[in-house]
Amino acid sequence: MQTLNEEYLTVTEAATLVRVAPSTIRRWIREGNLPAYRLGPRRVGLKREDLATLVTPISTGVEKAIERPDDAPIPVPKLTPEQKRRALEAFERAQQLSKQILARRGGKPFPPSWIVINEQRDERTRQLG
Repeated sequence: MQTLNEEYLTVTEAATLVRVAPSTIRRWIREGNLPAYRLGPRRVGLKREDLATLVTPISTGVEKAIERPDDAPIPVPKLTPEQKRRALEAFERAQQLSKQILARRGGKPFPPSWIVINEQRDERTRQLG
């Protein structure tokens, strides 16, 4: 009988070998993804070859997207006429809002953010110091 000549791994040994938890090995056995053999009344054995069948390379097509050359164009779907119309309306509303805010400030634009950040940082340093 061929099965008696083979070396069997314990659940813990198999888990260590493929770097997963023993509970994962037991789940694979329970779900039927990994054949297991009863070795006496309490011991479960696993063949190395059966374990090796679970280790397979992933081929999802993601690798092709990652390997895209830098100069390759990224495909962008064309906008429908409705999407174009809505985008233009949103842009016009944003421009109107910007004009309203500028008018409320007396035509004076907001200062660059780095100036505000530095002022706040200096104020906080004075408070702590």
